Amino acid sequence: MMLALGFWTAMACVPVERDRVLARDLAPVSTAIAAWPPDTELGYAPAPGLRRLFHAAELERLARRLNTETGPMSDVCVERLAAPLTPEMLQAALALELGDPNARVQLLDWSRYPVPHGSLEFPRTGAVAEGSGAQAPVLWKGFVQYGERARLSIWVRARIEAAASEVRAVEPLAAGHVIRAEQLRLEAVVRSPFGPQPAATLAAVAGRLPRRPIAAGSPIYANQLNLPPDVHSGDAVIVRVRSGQAFLKLEAIAAADGRRGDLIPVKNPSTGRTFRARVEGAGEAAVTVPGGVRPPGED
Repeated sequence: MMLALGFWTAMACVPVERDRVLARDLAPVSTAIAAWPPDTELGYAPAPGLRRLFHAAELERLARRLNTETGPMSDVCVERLAAPLTPEMLQAALALELGDPNARVQLLDWSRYPVPHGSLEFPRTGAVAEGSGAQAPVLWKGFVQYGERARLSIWVRARIEAAASEVRAVEPLAAGHVIRAEQLRLEAVVRSPFGPQPAATLAAVAGRLPRRPIAAGSPIYANQLNLPPDVHSGDAVIVRVRSGQAFLKLEAIAAADGRRGDLIPVKNPSTGRTFRARVEGAGEAAVTVPGGVRPPGED
C-alpha cells in the first residue's frame, strides 16, 4: 500500500480545463490514445484540487469498444488545470463590478488556493463592511464560474474608496424639528461604497425631522430621520367613510399626529364623538366599515 501511494504521489498528472476528459487531452502522454478519435470522451474531469486516475485496464476496455488496435496501456493521471489568484486578476474583477474606473482598491488578503480557469464574479451582495467608518475594509465573497455550470467560492479582503457626495449639518440639528435646506451642505468626499451610506442629496434630508440631535459637521443618514406628519394634532381633516355602496364625507379634527397609512383618532365636532381613521395624505383620512354598520362619528 505504501508503494502504491508513493507511485500516485510521484505520478505527473495531465492538466485539463474541460468538464470531460477527451482523447486529445491524453494523446501527448500516450501514443496508443493518440490514434483514437480526438473527441472520444473518457470520463469526467476531477474537481479542483483533486486527481483522477484512468487505469490501464479501463483504457484497454474502451479501446476494444472503439475497435481500435492498441499496444499495452499504462495508467494516466489527470487533474483540473488551476492556478493561484493574482492581484491583477482580482483588481480587474473588482473594478468591473464597482463600475468606477477611478475607485481605489487596496488588496489586503485573498484566497490563496489554486482555482480553475474561469470567470471571476464578485456580486455586491457578497460584500460586507468590516466597520462603519468611511475607510472600513470590506470582506467580499465571490466565486469562479468554470466548466459548464460549476462554481468555486473565493474571497478578497480589501480597502475600497470611491468619490461620493454626502450631506452634512452646517449647525446643530434639534430632534423633532424640521430640517431647513440652509442648515445643510453637500460635500464631496472619498469613502467606501459599502456599509452605511450618508444621504447623497439635499432633497433627501430637507423637510425631515431628526430622531435625535445631530451635531454640526456630522454626515446625515436616512435612519436618523423621520418624515414629517401629513396630519398634525388639531388639524381639520376631511374624512371619507365607506360602507358597502354608501359613501359619506365629513369634516373632523385630528386628535394626534399621523403619516400616510397611520390610524389616528379624529373627532367629529358636530357630535363630539371620537373614532379612528387612516391617514391618506395632508388633511385627508378614510374609514371603511362593514355594510349595515352605522358610520362612525354619527349619532
